[in-house]
Amino acid sequence: MAKQVPLLVLALMSLVLAGCKRDMEVSAILVTIDSFTAELVSRIETAGNPSAGVDDAQTYLDSRKDELRGKMGALKRLRESQVSDAMKQKITSSLVDDASKVGDLEIKYVNQSLNNPEFKAKLDKLVRDYQALFTE
Repeated sequence: MAKQVPLLVLALMSLVLAGCKRDMEVSAILVTIDSFTAELVSRIETAGNPSAGVDDAQTYLDSRKDELRGKMGALKRLRESQVSDAMKQKITSSLVDDASKVGDLEIKYVNQSLNNPEFKAKLDKLVRDYQALFTE
């Protein structure tokens, strides 16, 4: 019986550490997605011409699309038991925040979209393509 107690403690500790390992992995994925989103938005907001910024942002999204799909796929494959409750909340808030940042571009550039149908079409495509990363 004395040998079983340390084995049980060791088994429980390995489960806790396994959960922590997934939390760290998930945190790294979220950092990648957050930084990608910030860069995408920045490419539009800092461009001298927002239309050229949308073109640049679309090129950037297209160049990293496969990588980001892989990251999102890893998040989708997680089982609830593999991450802490705090990490589950962080996943939700981080992804919602990132999607909002990109979606807010349509609000920020509404005047330009109303006056320039070509710009509106490009911005709409960028937002749809970004949102598709989360839903595919």
